[in-house]
Amino acid sequence: MSGLNSAIPFHERLFQRCFERFHRHMELSECLPALTMVHEFQSNNIYRCLSLENVTVVEHNLDYFTDCSKFEQSISRWIVPLLQLLCFLGNVLNILIYRLPYFDGSSSVHFLRAKALANLIFVLSRIFEVIHAWTTEANAQFEIAYWTTKPYVITVANVSGTISTWLTLLVTMETVMCVLMPFSFRQYCTRRLTLNLLIATVVLSTALHLTFLCTHHVSTTTVLRELNSSTQCWYHSIHFTMQRNTPPIYELYEKMYYWIQMTRNTPPIYELYEKMYYWIQMTVSIVLPTIIMLICSVLIITRFTFKDLGETFSQRRRCVILMTVSTTLSHLFLEGPALLTIGAAALKGAGSSAHNDSICKLNHGNNLLSMVNATIPFFVFLVCNHQFRHMTKVYLQAQTSCQSDKKRALLSQSTVRNRAARDPERSVIEQKLITKVTNM
Repeated sequence: MSGLNSAIPFHERLFQRCFERFHRHMELSECLPALTMVHEFQSNNIYRCLSLENVTVVEHNLDYFTDCSKFEQSISRWIVPLLQLLCFLGNVLNILIYRLPYFDGSSSVHFLRAKALANLIFVLSRIFEVIHAWTTEANAQFEIAYWTTKPYVITVANVSGTISTWLTLLVTMETVMCVLMPFSFRQYCTRRLTLNLLIATVVLSTALHLTFLCTHHVSTTTVLRELNSSTQCWYHSIHFTMQRNTPPIYELYEKMYYWIQMTRNTPPIYELYEKMYYWIQMTVSIVLPTIIMLICSVLIITRFTFKDLGETFSQRRRCVILMTVSTTLSHLFLEGPALLTIGAAALKGAGSSAHNDSICKLNHGNNLLSMVNATIPFFVFLVCNHQFRHMTKVYLQAQTSCQSDKKRALLSQSTVRNRAARDPERSVIEQKLITKVTNM
């Protein structure tokens, strides 16, 4: 038997002993210190707690108890649940109201509908964060589920957030074309182009953020602790952390030479990639959209307000334009501060020690502003748009009506209003064209 054991490589025997003691496969950088600590405990006559010998204790990692994490937990406990409730109600109502006949024929509404869905996914994806903030004592089953899904949840949140930003940009640019070049707007802003832009937005945003799954993973760490001074026994626990991946060449070195693990940091190639990722994200998700939306907003407001162009558009178009402008302005106001933390990550890297506690808290504050921005469109429309308030009132009256005939009548009210007031709601340009054709 001893001859058989001697044929097994030394590091393989270490892995086998770690698996027998800690019931999980471990890397050499984690296995060897754990066995060393077990030897130290036994040298001091401190043995394993029999009651916890076959139990895997799951604990929070050390970051859970930092000041920055406590700040994030306060936000997740007391503010995020309210935002999620308001976001669900507001964006679901937005999606339903956009389906009313009043908005038929408006290409911008397709962007607004997709944006409402992206906002809904973005905010509701934080549900695990809310639950995790309330688990002061770690629950093994939930911790495993939380950390297993965390990379995918982060990816989904990033994708939906970027989609929402780009759709806001598209609907703003479309509105500028509608205001400045109404004939070109009718020619180019078709349903087919809208669908193609929606597909391109989803594909490009997914491609941008899907790389997060390739460069990050959840690491499991085993920690040995002494239960207390009276029992004189030790137990092992595990906790989870999010880490960058290690290139295969470093994994080979790790198996051959353990001391390399004691001195090396994260491989420069992954630090470089992470900085590039944040630079690209900052450019295409914040800087360029913000600049373009700011210019477009100025053009819309000056041409639509000061040039008296409001009367040249139909009631439905004026309604959509007001919705677009309010969405754009709220986005600029609430998403602008995120440039600070994304810029810091692009310059120093997300895990840089140069980021102090203030930057960490600022990042969580910016995330909160992003959730507020994804929550408030429906309520901004209610405040800024009389026609939208009317549409909401009609829709809610229809849904709460117990009489099917009255419900159908209310839901078709917008269509009836459009037909009855078709001529007054036509734009001045459309009426002039109709007059010329009639005179011919």
